[in-house]
Amino acid sequence: MKTVLRYLLRLLSVAVFGAALAGILTAGGYINWNNDSPDAVSSATAQSVSAEDMEGKWVVLINRGLHDKSGTTADWENFFSFSDNVPLIMEDITCKVAELDSGGLETAKKYQARLPENQMKIVQEPGTMLVSKAELLRFDVIILSEAAANAYSAQTLYGNKDILAVKM
Repeated sequence: MKTVLRYLLRLLSVAVFGAALAGILTAGGYINWNNDSPDAVSSATAQSVSAEDMEGKWVVLINRGLHDKSGTTADWENFFSFSDNVPLIMEDITCKVAELDSGGLETAKKYQARLPENQMKIVQEPGTMLVSKAELLRFDVIILSEAAANAYSAQTLYGNKDILAVKM
């Protein structure tokens, strides 16, 4: 009976010590008990972005070959054109933007804010290389401002049957 009582007192002392240590670490700011991190379906930011928030004109190029296999081409087209009929898309994408295209980068970041965290990765590349890779279908999604699309002659990609061009 004494050993059981000793065991329980030791267990109680460990619990009290742990609670005191956790209280000190929380008060010092080393532990944050508030779980504000986004989960798999929450938005990356609290920012709500609509088509009216987008300034200027831009072009979104989607590689049909990659997304037709998974059946999400129409879903991504609806997403990038701000349709109301966008289902939950369980697919990560890599969005490429021309390095000197600040309008395209800003637009890509606004689209990224509409998706769950880490679902859309933004990569910047030189514009001429970006269009060359697009001609060879070595991309997932490309976002260009209208000015950059004209400067890099991206209009040649619009007629390609393997590339879906969404113009806004």
